[in-house]
Amino acid sequence: MSLATLISQRITGINPFNELPIDENIWKEAHGQHSVHRQLHSLAHHRPGVVYGLEVIPVEGAKPRIMVAPGVAVDSLGRTMLLNEPVFFDLTQAGQNYITIQYEDNFDSSSGMSVGAGMKYYRLVEGRQVTTSTTRPADPLMELARVDRSKATATVKEAVNPFDPGQDEINNLYRAVAFPHCYADGAMGELGVVPKQNPAAWKPNRAGLWNLIREGNGRGFHLDFVGPYKLRGADKENAPLMLYVAGTEGFQALTDAEISGLGDYLNSGGFLFGEACGGSAEFKTDFQALAKKLGTKMSAVPEGHHLFTAHHVFAGAPVGAQAKGELLIDESGSLLFSSYDYGGAWQGAVGKVDPAEARERVRGAQEFGLNILAFATYRRRRFDLEKMSSTGSKNA
Repeated sequence: MSLATLISQRITGINPFNELPIDENIWKEAHGQHSVHRQLHSLAHHRPGVVYGLEVIPVEGAKPRIMVAPGVAVDSLGRTMLLNEPVFFDLTQAGQNYITIQYEDNFDSSSGMSVGAGMKYYRLVEGRQVTTSTTRPADPLMELARVDRSKATATVKEAVNPFDPGQDEINNLYRAVAFPHCYADGAMGELGVVPKQNPAAWKPNRAGLWNLIREGNGRGFHLDFVGPYKLRGADKENAPLMLYVAGTEGFQALTDAEISGLGDYLNSGGFLFGEACGGSAEFKTDFQALAKKLGTKMSAVPEGHHLFTAHHVFAGAPVGAQAKGELLIDESGSLLFSSYDYGGAWQGAVGKVDPAEARERVRGAQEFGLNILAFATYRRRRFDLEKMSSTGSKNA
């Protein structure tokens, strides 16, 4: 049902009063009004498509197997489809395979009662059905991905080029996305360090970080600010998507226990972004020393890296509060360093430049900040998906 069809229908409800006889039709009309408004909201204010999750990824094993991750979507009728646990499939047919999700509701068997000569059920349970088919899906089925399989036994792979997937590669080009899509759902934290000269000046860009979080929350990023992250005895299940640290000078080395806690955080899908305010060479030296203690090293972010296209599209690193700088990333992609001072630009501290240039610097820094958040989210999500898929791999 299109939005045009839905709004062409009259919406009616019930005005209750004590003497009103309640029968099946009255009950349906009363609750139907709420259902129609929910559908209208989903279709008019959002649109059909994936809201969050529902990724389709290959699963390692002896059989060609895929996993559909938990998530939520809105179908073409404005109904919400929730998948609360991963679903695994063995792909057994050659040719084009479509992976779809469809809304369905079922009766709760525990709600049965005898009516006349039979049973009737008073409780409906909203559900969904995830399937694969070689037939192109039609409404209200929603396509999550497709795979053009060369043969029934071919291994399914991630697409080398997602914009031109080949045979036996997962194709996400025809996957609809709802508006606003949930690009991230988590928290932003700070890595607490002690500056060598001025111990009180360890968070010069906190205002900028908070501004970035506010900007993200208006653009489909669901973010919270949690402040300094406790490295020792941390709650891994509720770890922030990203830790941020900035400084105008060098900082004291972390203790062995703190290094161990930070390593555990990063190895669990975490991400650390460090910024040298004003291009501080001392901060850069100490951040690189930290990377070395974590068993990795920093190098320039290569051209075409996912950071430059994770949300907005950039040809390379934009300027921030500093017109010149470096953008470095470690071998695992879990540490990022910048001397462009994007955090300064996030709070408007771009120096004495032309107003038009100042506005462009702030805008570019904010957009690139969202790219960094999207990249951090992508890494965490891939980590979580790999943990989920290991269950399907063991059962393959």
